[in-house]
Amino acid sequence: MDRRKTLAGLSPAQLNARASLAPSRGMGGGGKAGVAAAGGKLPIEKALSRMSLAGPVARRSSAYTTKASGLKSDPRPVSDKGFQATCIRTVIAFLAGHGYEYAITPKVLSSPTTKDFTNVMMFLFRQLDPVLPKQFKLEEEVPQLYKRLRYPFQISKSNLSAVGSPHTWPSLLAALTWLVELLNYQEKAEAARQDVGDERSRTEAEFFYYVSQVYRYFMTGDDAKCEEEDGRQAAEFEARAAGVRAETERLRASNEALRAEIERVRGEPSPLLAARTAREETLADKEKFLKLLDNLQAHKASLQRKLAERQADVAAQQQELAGVEAENEGLRARIATQTVHPQDVMRMNADKTKQEAALRSTQAQREALDRRVAEQERGIEARLDAVEEALQGYHSTANRLALVPATAKRAEGVAFEVRLDRGATSASEMINVDLKGIVKPALQRLRDGYSAKARELGDQLLSLQEQADSVRELLAEREEENRNAEGQVHKLDAQYKAAKEALEQDIAAANAQVDQLAAEVAQLRNANGASVLASEERLRALQGQYEDLLGQCELDNATLHRDLSAALEKILNHKLAVQSDLKAVCSRDAAINSQLQQEAAKLLASLPV
Repeated sequence: MDRRKTLAGLSPAQLNARASLAPSRGMGGGGKAGVAAAGGKLPIEKALSRMSLAGPVARRSSAYTTKASGLKSDPRPVSDKGFQATCIRTVIAFLAGHGYEYAITPKVLSSPTTKDFTNVMMFLFRQLDPVLPKQFKLEEEVPQLYKRLRYPFQISKSNLSAVGSPHTWPSLLAALTWLVELLNYQEKAEAARQDVGDERSRTEAEFFYYVSQVYRYFMTGDDAKCEEEDGRQAAEFEARAAGVRAETERLRASNEALRAEIERVRGEPSPLLAARTAREETLADKEKFLKLLDNLQAHKASLQRKLAERQADVAAQQQELAGVEAENEGLRARIATQTVHPQDVMRMNADKTKQEAALRSTQAQREALDRRVAEQERGIEARLDAVEEALQGYHSTANRLALVPATAKRAEGVAFEVRLDRGATSASEMINVDLKGIVKPALQRLRDGYSAKARELGDQLLSLQEQADSVRELLAEREEENRNAEGQVHKLDAQYKAAKEALEQDIAAANAQVDQLAAEVAQLRNANGASVLASEERLRALQGQYEDLLGQCELDNATLHRDLSAALEKILNHKLAVQSDLKAVCSRDAAINSQLQQEAAKLLASLPV
């Protein structure tokens, strides 16, 4: 199993990855991952133990180690009232959206009781593990569960014993909000994993899950599970291939049916001829309607002439009426000079009384009709004033939207300007354009067009924002790799200095040994001249050993220098490449931000106020 521990498949970012403050994401499969708990959620033991891609197995040994570091103090403004209000709204929104069975208000979460906090905490942990037992010890379970979720700050039992106190509740509220955000992220990640847009993305996700599982079993030495996973994946691929073959056969049959339909359509009479015939009939109908329109115009002129004649007749009758009234006055004068009998006087008085009563009745009717006509005229004038005021608002809005005149930017050749004729004799002649037939459909088309454009620009804006986020993430990864590379450079430099010092110590020791041997040779040469030849021979042998040792040391020194130079060169090249990538990413981020600002400015400029 130890032979499988290798560094070949790891990138520098994976070798020197920092500990994250957020909990590790569980590896979601392509639809075949085991989900053990009710409601489609993992038991809390599994949900809390999946802290890496390989699960809770022993990790591979690495040539590099990183020192775990945590935050000693919470950088969030937990004591700020605005931050606490935001946290309370976040928690209430999650509880209300997931069927929390107890009453919850901002006042309750501002200073909760131990019971309220226990109910909320049990509800949130049951979102992770629906089979959580009902016996829940707050002081013991909550710190342990948060620790297993890798919450970066300590939750003590003393804080949990006084939940609603002012000095403990802000940190507990921040921890509660962190858990809610974790659950929101889990839901969105699960929804994103299940909502795969196309077949290619789904296939890639399933294959990635398969590779990760097989690699996990490979690293743990479980060949049986590797073979089982290979068999399952092969069976799945075979089933998918069968489905593709069936779909291919269906498409082939559909293509054959479409070809038959095309042949049938080709055998039928050409629709172009039918369209031309319909066009000719339409043109003939158009000529008929034009003639009918001319006839109606002539009829209108005839009616206008008749109206003028009738008005002349009315004027003549009025003149005749004036003559009759003058004649009546003359007759009254004659009657006044005539002598009458008492019976005639009584009859005339009775007739006069009747006529005066009839006259009063007629005058009363006329006054009522005059009042009614005046009221109707005032109502008509008020309505015409309202119409003119509405038209003024309409024209103001149309000018602001560049819809008038017909040659305006957004008019598209349509005359949106409306004029009101108060002296018109009919309702159709009061307005100069067809509101229902021309103006309203044109405005509807403009609104639909700009609504579609606004939606399209909104989608583009979201896409550009996502690209900017991905660029920022890539920039953070490149900066992390740069820091790791600088650490490796410092480490290699220290190793080089240590090796150089050790080599210099070895050379000094060899020189000391040579000096000692030369002294011994000189002593032996002075003490015993007979052993000079043997001593010289020994000296030559020792000098040969010294030269060999010196050559080996120089070779080792040159090899070490060459290896260190090559390593430094590669690290420097990697650093330069990372810096170049960082510059490119920064320029790309600036370009995307500029493009986002331009698109937002265009969108705001194009939207109607």
